[in-house]
Amino acid sequence: MEIKIAAHAGFCFGVRRAVQMAEKALEDGRKVYCLGSLIHNQKVIEKLEKKGLVTVTNPSEIPMGSLFLIRSHGIDPKIVENIISQGGEILDATCPFVRRAQLVAKKFHDDGYEIVICGDPKHAEVIGINAWADNTAKIVESASEIKNLKFKGIIGVLSQTTQKIKLLEEVVVELLQKTKSLVIENTICLDSSTKQAEIVALAKEVDLVIVIGGKNSSNTGKLVQLSEAQEKPTYHIETAEELQTEWFSGVKKVGIAAGASTAKFLIDEVVDKINSLC
Repeated sequence: MEIKIAAHAGFCFGVRRAVQMAEKALEDGRKVYCLGSLIHNQKVIEKLEKKGLVTVTNPSEIPMGSLFLIRSHGIDPKIVENIISQGGEILDATCPFVRRAQLVAKKFHDDGYEIVICGDPKHAEVIGINAWADNTAKIVESASEIKNLKFKGIIGVLSQTTQKIKLLEEVVVELLQKTKSLVIENTICLDSSTKQAEIVALAKEVDLVIVIGGKNSSNTGKLVQLSEAQEKPTYHIETAEELQTEWFSGVKKVGIAAGASTAKFLIDEVVDKINSLC
């Protein structure tokens, strides 16, 4: 059986940078605090936590004067200001593509635009981007939501970095029915676009697709959706232990894709397990 791996499967630049920053900071044996998961991959987080990374869910859990690592998804700048005011030391691992989206949102807000963010309102990245716009943005997950929204002035639209370009395009079409004053910033990151194009092509070449990545990973979820849209059997797993022998019955070609937070060792483990099962 042939196994074909997407060329850009696994860590993107932003995630690799965040993990490297965490590992370097932990070399001194000092505890490093992070508000929310540094990246959306529990296996990688567990490895870092064994070295001293402390993941918290509330800023109040961060001791005064601690070393604080901003997650790759970014956070509310007011939280950072508060930590600094308490003597905290900041390491900023915000993905550069996410940082650009934050600055776009801030500029839209400073310029007095009404802001629309294409993305998941519950996702940490989107929550952080909206915070840079003083939480004034309207967040939409589908173009149909635009019909029920009202606007008065210039509209600025941007996107969660891992969204599909199709959503941004559809939202723009709907917004053009609402206003002639529309400013568009495509803040979808290059890695997401590349991975999405790759899985569409990959699904057309194989009999079965395995997508590796956190179940709470937005970009991994988009890969699963795109593969399923090609009407190919698609399985979303986090680790090799989830693979099942019956999936591969009669399969000659298997395609493997992986989200931006998926480490290479997880991909290698999946390949080894498939070879042992088949």
